[in-house]
Amino acid sequence: MAADKYPKMKLKKTLLSLVLFGFYLLLISPPVYAGFTDGLTRTLLAPLEIPKAMLQGGLNPVGIVGGALTGTARCLTGVVGGLGQMASGTASTASQAAVAAAPYAKYAPLLFL
Repeated sequence: MAADKYPKMKLKKTLLSLVLFGFYLLLISPPVYAGFTDGLTRTLLAPLEIPKAMLQGGLNPVGIVGGALTGTARCLTGVVGGLGQMASGTASTASQAAVAAAPYAKYAPLLFL
């Protein structure tokens, strides 16, 4: 039984640490990490575009399928745009963006859990 609960607890601890890390970045120095936190928010909320677009499509089957396609496109653009925003942060040049995003590159695989 303990073996069944361990992956769930590990996932909960990982998600909690990500949320706390985001709040830490928001509270410590908002101007420096504003681009990163905005991108993180955009990336995490992007999957909610699919059910939102499906509900906006109406109850007929054509509207639901069209909403699913539209929501998927919005989801993909939200994820890619959010990752780009996280990478660039508030830096104005590409070299400054790379320096600003380098410490957080190790957290990128966590987005695909």
